[in-house]
Amino acid sequence: MDVLEEVSDLATSVVRRRSLRLWDVEMGGSKGRRIVRVYVDGDDGVDLDTVAEVADEISRGLDLRDPIEGRYTLEVSSPGLERSLKRPEHFAASVGKQVMVKTKNKIQDEGHRIDGTVVEAGDVAVSLQTANDVVDVPYDEVKSARTVFEWR
Repeated sequence: MDVLEEVSDLATSVVRRRSLRLWDVEMGGSKGRRIVRVYVDGDDGVDLDTVAEVADEISRGLDLRDPIEGRYTLEVSSPGLERSLKRPEHFAASVGKQVMVKTKNKIQDEGHRIDGTVVEAGDVAVSLQTANDVVDVPYDEVKSARTVFEWR
């Protein structure tokens, strides 16, 4: 198991005990000073007290397992209002929401950027309702995607 998988495994067990979801785990920084970012979410979002408790529990678990070589900084937060969509389950959790998807290649007449509402998130593609049509975007064509917060 690599470091990212081990951190994800630990974080998953922590958030499940609190009826939350692990949205994503990212690792960045240099070898001497890594940053581990853990994003957690719940049906009604997460408050700062919950984020702090989750961070403490993950930190204790990482201290015990010691999967990260050298120094690192642990950051735990909500994925935010405009959240990154990387996996099919991210798109499934965003059905009915406005998104912006950048693709590797042009998709139909939409080009490389598609703005729309997630209609359906299948196993191999996400369906987006654009201003003109429903567009199916295969996940392997997604370069980046995020939800778009709409001010009302």
